[in-house]
Amino acid sequence: MKRFGVIISVLVILATGCSKNNETGSTSVVTVTTAGTLATLLGSSLKTSKILIVNGTIDARDFVTMRDSMPSLTTLDLSAATIVDYSGTLGTAGTKNMDYPANTVPTLAFHNATTNINKTNLTKLSLPGSATAIGDSALMNCSGLATITIPYALVTLGSSAFFGCSGLTTITIPSTVAAIGSYAFFNCGGLTTVTVYTTSPVDLSRSISVFGGVNANTCILYVPTGTKSIYQAASGWSYFNNIVELGGGAAI
Repeated sequence: MKRFGVIISVLVILATGCSKNNETGSTSVVTVTTAGTLATLLGSSLKTSKILIVNGTIDARDFVTMRDSMPSLTTLDLSAATIVDYSGTLGTAGTKNMDYPANTVPTLAFHNATTNINKTNLTKLSLPGSATAIGDSALMNCSGLATITIPYALVTLGSSAFFGCSGLTTITIPSTVAAIGSYAFFNCGGLTTVTVYTTSPVDLSRSISVFGGVNANTCILYVPTGTKSIYQAASGWSYFNNIVELGGGAAI
């Protein structure tokens, strides 16, 4: 009977996600089968999890959980998760009744505009591989963020998406990106390299101060082979004084 009880316990853990402690703190691995239930699945691990790996389907309500209810979170891996749409008042924009589209890191995902509290302890983030957009102010003032994995499916970078992410030293913009909003990388003063894989520069003529606050003299803009002169003449991109062509002509 005791052995049967142990088996039941193991099955419960597998059904709701797995949490484990390691030498540096708590790691939680969770599979979300119903979007909006991340908080329930994590339970008591909400306050202690430093590393979170999420699989399955999530929506704006789960981003609220990660932003506001996980004070110890430093590393977040969403690469195997899928963002589904949500409409309602429980999303990242507070009590506003909003539509949050699928495959979009929601607006204010990690910046609480109501309390003005930022996710400054988040240092490493891997976004869902299927994400096509990063919403406005999604990572605003996440000053501790040092590493971000941007999916190759990304098309749109919202306004102020990385505003104030001063801990970032490098950023890679995939060839799929077609739009970058105003102030997207404003005050990302730690950037030393920006790597762009779009052979035709994204039109920044209507986007204000995309790279304002980035040191134009020391930060190197890497561009595809044969496009240096195009970027030197392009609005917003000509901000950089050091533009270097990538070797091999790789497209990502």
